[in-house]
Amino acid sequence: MKKISTILSLSVLLFTACSKDKDPINAIDANGKTTLSFDAVFGNQDFALNTDFTASGKTYNFNKFRYWISNVVLVGSNGTEFKVPGSYYLLEETGAINLKGVNNDLPTTVYPATKREDVVLKDIPAGDYKSIKFSVGVDPKYNDNLSLLSGELSPLNGMTNVSWMWLTSYIFTSVTGKVTEGPTSKTLKIETGLNANYKTVALDLPKALSINATTSSHLVLNVDVAKALDGLDVMTTPVVGAAQATAMTAVAGNYATKVFSIKSLN
Repeated sequence: MKKISTILSLSVLLFTACSKDKDPINAIDANGKTTLSFDAVFGNQDFALNTDFTASGKTYNFNKFRYWISNVVLVGSNGTEFKVPGSYYLLEETGAINLKGVNNDLPTTVYPATKREDVVLKDIPAGDYKSIKFSVGVDPKYNDNLSLLSGELSPLNGMTNVSWMWLTSYIFTSVTGKVTEGPTSKTLKIETGLNANYKTVALDLPKALSINATTSSHLVLNVDVAKALDGLDVMTTPVVGAAQATAMTAVAGNYATKVFSIKSLN
């Protein structure tokens, strides 16, 4: 009887161990997370609101910088892509915004002063990743229909526009303030939007981004506002919107190819 009892006990232990190995909850626990930081700069200076920055004989002073990052993809060392579900994030540095002043169809609502540079990507399959891809703006599925929501998408944050092409759509990027050259000052409002200006950024990492359940990682990107304005004569065209289609396309191209770069990975 003791021998039979021992065999039964061993069988139960083996079955339990095998069950745990196949437990989907434990598999989920093996996933990890990483923090993705978007560190705004102006050239070699840290970006800040209400601060003077000088470049090419012009002085810039900004009061708002906001943009959408969407559809984040991590590319594994073997080339496999992991698409982060619901990855729509509003990055911003702004003072308080009266949303009724942005969209007269909204009730009087004040969007509080906010500085947001960090995004936490969760439930990422454990492994090593060699590159990252993300888009600047909102893809056509959601840009053409504000009733569809995912991630942080919402028309109540003031990042929508009802005048572009008689449609309601998202503003992809917005930087506003003042630019001065000599005795002349202009109000600066450089915005991008529209489906044609939805751009994807691809960045190779300097080393493997290791994701697992026990350690944390941190990827920091530089976001250079000066490069967003590269090639644009801001004294001649201080306002960029749908009516300045060529300029808007150029600015959107800057976001795709010049604005973002890897700062650090640890």
